[in-house]
Amino acid sequence: MRKFLELYQSASVASLVLHLISVWVLLGMSILLLAMSGSNFGANDQGSPLGAPWTPSGAFIGAVWSVLYSFMGIALWRANAAAPACRHTLRIAIATLTAFCLVWPFYAFDTTSRWPGLLGNLGILLLSINAVRVSWHGARQVAFLILPTAIWITIATASILDGARRYGW
Repeated sequence: MRKFLELYQSASVASLVLHLISVWVLLGMSILLLAMSGSNFGANDQGSPLGAPWTPSGAFIGAVWSVLYSFMGIALWRANAAAPACRHTLRIAIATLTAFCLVWPFYAFDTTSRWPGLLGNLGILLLSINAVRVSWHGARQVAFLILPTAIWITIATASILDGARRYGW
């Protein structure tokens, strides 16, 4: 177990692969739990609120999130090379952001209200900004890996708000 932790906390290529596998296994488990819960993964049905007409397709959104989760895994790996003073705080900030993103579908899908998704997006935005802030001086590469999540969640929030403006809450 100690060798595993040493590998996980190193800046080696093997550690990068391990970080990416970890994030993807967690994502797979999250999707499996969603499927087992009977979720329709946010498909528009009779009771779901309508999105903005410019909202991208579900396949595109899934592809974007796949890239964002990969960036989060790489950011966790890059945190191993960060200055020792900020390394622990940075790991916690990225892990918290990743966990919050993984649970978002559980409270935002299959609801007739826009509020859960909107509040979840706000939480993800704040956690993204915090991770960028923590990493900006000690590990700028990590900041640039997390910044796309903040940008994407801003676009998603604009879509929710535009849908609410057009079709009501």
